[in-house]
Amino acid sequence: MRNLIYCFVLLIAANAITANPCAKPPEVDPRSCCSFPMPLPEALVADCVGKFGEQSKRVMQSIMTGGPPRGACVAECLSNTTGVISGVEVNVELLVAGFKMAADGMPEWDPVIEAGIPECAAMVKSLEGEFEKAAKLPPLDPADPICHAGPGFMFFCTVKTLFQSCPAKYYKASPQCDALKKYADTCPLGF
Repeated sequence: MRNLIYCFVLLIAANAITANPCAKPPEVDPRSCCSFPMPLPEALVADCVGKFGEQSKRVMQSIMTGGPPRGACVAECLSNTTGVISGVEVNVELLVAGFKMAADGMPEWDPVIEAGIPECAAMVKSLEGEFEKAAKLPPLDPADPICHAGPGFMFFCTVKTLFQSCPAKYYKASPQCDALKKYADTCPLGF
């Protein structure tokens, strides 16, 4: 089920049709290429995807085709439940501790986590103005709730950072994984 959110993002991006080379990432799950830690409980991910999956899918399709940054409610649901992100305020210490706990027995991840999460938190904070503008936009579907974009961008930045900085011991080289790595290095948003 943990891979559900990654597959969800890949399916959204794969269905986006545009001339933008970043709109269609390679169709491979990042976790099949790199065994990176993820502290989210499977039941929580499933619950949030069940409640807000369609809304988040529409948001990701819009963003991947050049639309403004909007909030994906799956990420806000996860952050509200865990208490690690509120708007653009990220509890870096709690998030680092959670990822390090998920990486127990894999010390190669510690420096990646310790450097990557604060960097992503700073990026999210720097986008506060853009997120405020996005919150004033009408929803993509009249039935959609409007969620804050900060948690989604924090989630995507963290996953992308972990993938891009995957220690060699945990990276599974293949043509598909190497293509995803090149995509992640080239495209500004996650995958």
